[in-house]
Amino acid sequence: MALRPIHLLYVPTLCCNLSCRYCYLGEQTTQAALKVDAARAAATLRTALARLDEAGVLAFNVSLHGGEVTTLPAAVLDELFTIIRRHYLAHFDAIAALGHKKSAPHIKTNLYTFAPLYDLFDRHKVSISASIDLPLAMHAQYRTTRGGKPWLDRAIDNLRLLAKYPHAKKISATLCREHLADIPAFIDDIWFIHRELGFDMNNFNIMFAFASGLNSAAKGGDVLQPVPPDLQLALYEALNREFTGTELEDGLRRNWFDEFKPSYCTNAFNCGERFYLLQSDGAVYSCVRGQGLEEFHYGNLLTDPVGEVLDAGARKICLAHQEQGFDEACRHCEYLHLCRTGCPVVKRQSGCGRSYTCELQKAIYRDNPASFPPASPDGQQAYAREYAQGMHPHLVVSGEIPLPKPAPAVVLPRDLYEDKNALQSLIESDPVLQTLYSDDAFILELPNETVALTSQLLKPHATWYTLAAGERLVLHVRKSVFEAGCDEPIRNTLYLQMLRDTPVVYGDERRTKQEHLFTYQLYANCLMPSDRFGPEFVMVDLSGIVDLHAGLYREGVLNNLFVTTLYLREYHYQKQKANAFYHIQAVNLPFQNLEFHYLPRRMPDERPGT
Repeated sequence: MALRPIHLLYVPTLCCNLSCRYCYLGEQTTQAALKVDAARAAATLRTALARLDEAGVLAFNVSLHGGEVTTLPAAVLDELFTIIRRHYLAHFDAIAALGHKKSAPHIKTNLYTFAPLYDLFDRHKVSISASIDLPLAMHAQYRTTRGGKPWLDRAIDNLRLLAKYPHAKKISATLCREHLADIPAFIDDIWFIHRELGFDMNNFNIMFAFASGLNSAAKGGDVLQPVPPDLQLALYEALNREFTGTELEDGLRRNWFDEFKPSYCTNAFNCGERFYLLQSDGAVYSCVRGQGLEEFHYGNLLTDPVGEVLDAGARKICLAHQEQGFDEACRHCEYLHLCRTGCPVVKRQSGCGRSYTCELQKAIYRDNPASFPPASPDGQQAYAREYAQGMHPHLVVSGEIPLPKPAPAVVLPRDLYEDKNALQSLIESDPVLQTLYSDDAFILELPNETVALTSQLLKPHATWYTLAAGERLVLHVRKSVFEAGCDEPIRNTLYLQMLRDTPVVYGDERRTKQEHLFTYQLYANCLMPSDRFGPEFVMVDLSGIVDLHAGLYREGVLNNLFVTTLYLREYHYQKQKANAFYHIQAVNLPFQNLEFHYLPRRMPDERPGT
């Protein structure tokens, strides 16, 4: 059974040892009971992963987030790391099949207690994402301890230690308007960390803070302000000017603005179908941005059915998008298929229907047109309708976003593709059809070879012949053919049809078909005994009838001779009326045939044949 893959953030505690001025968790970080969280953290993760497994859900990525995870005792961290590593190994093949290479735990940390935990992290090869403030002067001002004390020197020491850490690592910075009051200082500190502290700043991520109701309630007027769009662009342009052509250009183009590219969760069509955050009390939220908000609370993974929790995610995310409406600019944006209007949590917090980094994202897309091509006008409108159908169906139902008329399409019954309704199966179950489609009932004798004629519907490929005026052309027919579907063979006839590959259009269905030249019938008892295939066959010389109509054949144009009997032909059409599955598959003439080019006379150096 295919497993449903999800990305799982695990928050073993909301407790934090810092008091950042832009934290969107509000008072949750000070109200968390660390001892309670520590006592249940490992058991909750173990139980949750087991319940997901039982429900056919694969957490292909399990990352630790906070609060601040490192406020937990080292023994608890050790157990959490062990659970995650064992989970990855237990599902190694399934995770690898999804294209992921997971073997080590990942943690988001503020580095405050990194030094004493270094050996533990190293032993488990923990992947680290360290959060700091830039410029570093802002770190001292806005990223203080819960007691309000700065710790910049300690942060710098830990950054220097992180630079030596031998496993996967990166740094991220969440930016507010105040952080970008001095962009040159921001740039200088990137170089300082890279060159002086020795940390490779190609592994750096930029994030932008957003208006948070929980943070405003906790800090009142002390909250920092979001970065306005023009300042986001100013930073982007300044970083491009400074770092293009340097050893940090790869990071600039690949990692620094990764959050604003289509691969990130904020650009998912419905992030509630794939991304989930689990707390140590079993509560499941959308993500770190949605923690503590009832609108993004999906249920409890310890007590509620797994399917209901996951389904609630998709439903609540859809509702969050719908509450903000389908922004008019987004409806006509050539990048809608990449952005999908942005993070639903931020949209709800800001009361805006489009991404809060819209202009920045467009700049990134424009600078990388091969990676992020704009949609064509038709493609844009098609995706806008698709997005509306999935996320804002009421707009489609009301006609505000009209759906195009469906293109003409052939509608076939689903059971057409059942084995019993296949043409070969229908033939095998019907003795008359077996004769009609027989590959040994009609044998055509040419000057230098004999050809067993087969139905054009059953041929794997077509073979073309060349016939010349006056050449031997004798048809040998198995006598029993005249008995198929006919109680009185004396009334039956050999039935010949000659078509030419000059297309004509006719009939109720207005199909393009080969043009009919003539039809010829000869009663069965008028055929001569076969001089080549014994008493079971009769024969007729066709060279005269073919040559008689030589004026109808055209140079370079194929002719198509069909042979059957009068009663088999009639049976074919009656079968079409009686069986729709047969009719669909035998809409073209099913009879045995020979395709040929005609030469009025053969040149001395030419030989008959294919």
